[in-house]
Amino acid sequence: RPYGQCLVAGINKYPAKKSRVKALVKLVNYQHLMPTRYTLDVDLKDAVNPDVLNAKDKKATALKETKKLLEERFKTGKNRWF
Repeated sequence: RPYGQCLVAGINKYPAKKSRVKALVKLVNYQHLMPTRYTLDVDLKDAVNPDVLNAKDKKATALKETKKLLEERFKTGKNRWF
C-alpha cells in the first residue's frame, strides 16, 4: 500500500455479562488512529505479524490466538476498564 499503515490487534466487541471477547486483526491507516491513555500489556508479537493478513487460514489462527490471550487477561481481572 502506498500510505503508511500499522497492524492493529484488539477487541472488536467489549465483553458484556459473558466472558467472551471478539478479537480483530487488521491494517489501519495512520490517519485513522486516535491515541488514548489506555494500554494493555499483552504480548501479541508471536501471534500477529503483517504476513498473517495474506492468507485466510493464518488470519484465522491469529484471531484465535489473540482471542485466547485477551480472554485470559480479561478473566484475571487486572484491568478494571477491560
